[in-house]
Amino acid sequence: MGWFGILSEKPWIPEAQGTSAEWGRTAYTPAVKISLRFMLGIISVFFLLFFVTFISRSQYDDFLALAGEPWQPFTNSMRLWINSGVLVLASVAMQGAVYALRRNHHFRLLVLLATGAVLAILFIILQISVWQFLVGMGYSVAGNPANSYFYILTGLHVLHLVGGLVALGRVVNSLREEGDLQNRHAAIEACAVYWHYLLGLWFVLFFMLTRTPETYALIAAACGLG
Repeated sequence: MGWFGILSEKPWIPEAQGTSAEWGRTAYTPAVKISLRFMLGIISVFFLLFFVTFISRSQYDDFLALAGEPWQPFTNSMRLWINSGVLVLASVAMQGAVYALRRNHHFRLLVLLATGAVLAILFIILQISVWQFLVGMGYSVAGNPANSYFYILTGLHVLHLVGGLVALGRVVNSLREEGDLQNRHAAIEACAVYWHYLLGLWFVLFFMLTRTPETYALIAAACGLG
């Protein structure tokens, strides 16, 4: 089923039936809650291992190019800030969808879910444009380890966002087909949590990938990786 399939399957049933105010406050059933936490735990460990190798590798002399222009994200991260703003708006839209669901506003729910999806797609497009911009300036994937880590880590983040879009698409399709908001509450809230998680992960990546070599040296020393 995969990591993202659990967000769009049917292992959940609201714990209580009744008015929208009642079922809107119900929590995940254990299956969905445990599955989501397990998936996010795996992703966190996965990226943590990359961060450790990144900091360790940053202490070698060949980590950055020894000649030419400075590594672009160090000197001009404006494009990444723009991408960050788009992802923040996507997360806000997803949380708004949860609120709309709790108030039984079906149309607003669909609009906000679509907005969150469109903004996520826009983020992916903008991130691809950042890669193309850097490559055009001579910062190729194989140029040096700093370049490689940047493309690998941001690429993996985009792949996880694509997976979330697939899961969200399945959830929205099930809403269109069945129209049963109560049975889909847990899935929509899980998608929102996943979007918030990817936003938080992005800012961790943003911080890690736009620091100076001196900052990496301090982090490595603090972690015993120097």
